[in-house]
Amino acid sequence: MPRSDHANPCIKVCRFNSDHVCTGCYRTRDEVKGWKALSKAARAAINDRVRPQMAARPDGRAARRVAKLDRKILKLNEKLARLRAERDDLARPPG
Repeated sequence: MPRSDHANPCIKVCRFNSDHVCTGCYRTRDEVKGWKALSKAARAAINDRVRPQMAARPDGRAARRVAKLDRKILKLNEKLARLRAERDDLARPPG
């Protein structure tokens, strides 16, 4: 059964990238949070924008691997930021 034009496109991945866009459904954080308050026309417009992206993404096993790699990259970026801050603290002259 095809989904309606205004159905929620969530696929329960719910991870946001640095641009505040969900890596699962490609909606912005604000669109996700305010979904129920949007009109059917606004929901349909969002779906028209995100569905081609969702259809083009890898499916099945490849999609899970991509999601896992995205999580690892996020953790590594966070660790890198902490290490850079520590290095900057150590490199400052005393006083």
